[in-house]
Amino acid sequence: MFKRQKDAAVQTFAKVLMSLIYLWSGFFWSGVTIYNYYKLSPEYSYLSTKFLIGSLILALALILCWLRFYIIQIIPSIAGFLVFLSPVREMIEHVSDSGVYFTPTFEVRYLPIIGFVILSFALFVGRIWMIAAKRAAEREEFNNRPSESVLEKHHEN
Repeated sequence: MFKRQKDAAVQTFAKVLMSLIYLWSGFFWSGVTIYNYYKLSPEYSYLSTKFLIGSLILALALILCWLRFYIIQIIPSIAGFLVFLSPVREMIEHVSDSGVYFTPTFEVRYLPIIGFVILSFALFVGRIWMIAAKRAAEREEFNNRPSESVLEKHHEN
């Protein structure tokens, strides 16, 4: 039961999609933001710190996904998501108040991480489903095994 099985094509596709989302939002745009706020606008470096921490936690979740630890990966995935979206919310609110327009918008830059977490959750639920189905099949097989008759066992002795 604890032997890790090969991934289905859907699981591999989900992990590739998660990797692409992470590369877009969690690595590239987060890296650009980290650089800009640490170097060019140090008064907002606290936002860079949150992006950095969130991106690192999301990277850990992605690594755990690729290692097929789908149950464990949900914890850093959700934690990284919450840390990552904290500065995003603040930046979107600030931009909407100031009326400044960015290309691409902050929503396009950072909010694909929502898809990352949805895929992470889908992999988690899929693994739980597989474990439950396997246990149910084993239980069913055990309950339907032919058993020896008590009388046959008594006559042998």
